[in-house]
Amino acid sequence: MKIALLTQHFAPDFEGGTEAVVRAQARELVARGHEVWVISGTDVSHSGADVWPEEVDGVRVFFLPRRPGEYMDLALDRPRVQALVERLVGESDVVHVHHWATLTGSLVRHFSPSRPVVVTLHDYFLTCPRYFRLPPKHIERCPERGAFDPCVSCVQDEVPTVLPEHIAKGFVLRERANQAELNAADAVIVPSRTHAAGLRRFLDIDESKLFCVPHGINRALTRLDVPEWRGEGRLRVLFLGHRSEVKGVHDFAAALAELPPDKRERIEWILLGDEMAADFDRQLIQLAGDARICFVGNYTTDTVDERIAEVGAAHLGVFPSRAFESYGLVPDELWACGLPVWVSDRGAPKERIGAAGRVLPAADPRAWASALAEVLEDPDRLERERRSVPERARTCVEAVLELEEIYGSLLGG
Repeated sequence: MKIALLTQHFAPDFEGGTEAVVRAQARELVARGHEVWVISGTDVSHSGADVWPEEVDGVRVFFLPRRPGEYMDLALDRPRVQALVERLVGESDVVHVHHWATLTGSLVRHFSPSRPVVVTLHDYFLTCPRYFRLPPKHIERCPERGAFDPCVSCVQDEVPTVLPEHIAKGFVLRERANQAELNAADAVIVPSRTHAAGLRRFLDIDESKLFCVPHGINRALTRLDVPEWRGEGRLRVLFLGHRSEVKGVHDFAAALAELPPDKRERIEWILLGDEMAADFDRQLIQLAGDARICFVGNYTTDTVDERIAEVGAAHLGVFPSRAFESYGLVPDELWACGLPVWVSDRGAPKERIGAAGRVLPAADPRAWASALAEVLEDPDRLERERRSVPERARTCVEAVLELEEIYGSLLGG
């Protein structure tokens, strides 16, 4: 099959969870004999060339930088970008749209009359231009479907010269356009049941077109020899990934500060990844008080197990995300390396936790501090979680096999 994958970003430009999934699936599809190419938006400024070609992991990638004036547009009406995507999609058999935030907002409707179009919903972008439905502090909560007054206030700072009534109209048009895109898709993929349930609150999804295809980790990881912790020495707790408020990292720092000094000194918090905003790490240090914190550099999805091994023996992974995670690759990566993982109660990771960790309230440092105190008092609790970590984690190989079945059925195979 000839398969065009469309996404908002791609390595080496930027790689978060969505981009890592697309890269892994592209690589595996190529390995299975398909002709695959990626068309990606980018935040790199337009410098004269409309298309910036690359090759990543043996996959052709075409980056489309935007020009000034093609940025904040709720309807994502970008005719120039649309024409470029049309040319690059070419004679593909299938178009798989993973994200269109940096591209244009009518891709599915344009391509669906001529070939099957598959859409994967990786986040809440269709319902929220900030992706996560996490309102800033001056807004109490995100509204229900069809109510946009808080949304206008939420994005006003991004477009201070635009009148609120024009922004409100933009939200109405955006909702209609995104629903029309979803209606035009031949298949809609979600990575978890939790994400499907969340999206149904804001979008009409044809259940006959809906498929749940969990991402799995991007490759099989080396399982580490995770030591049993019996209360001797420090409890070593690992956070893996981008550090930001959205990921709840500051909540865990606050949880450490909640502990009595004699318990806090028995914990070492290891952070492997990068800060997403300048000065964020300094704020973490201040929030955590005199807790022992170790920043140990960054990693890539291709080196995650090697880097965790280099860091040294950790006993527990934490994923305190505030986001309504559609899947959450990090817990799977930590489990694959042999670590029990504590996750927040938001989003999909709680579906998979079982006995190999705990589900704790998001944005509740006291609850996380209490859980830490329990383990410090009774290490057997953590040992039971460690022994429950599954021997094997799902990988993108299984996901790609399921994608092939979906593509084939749409092509009449």
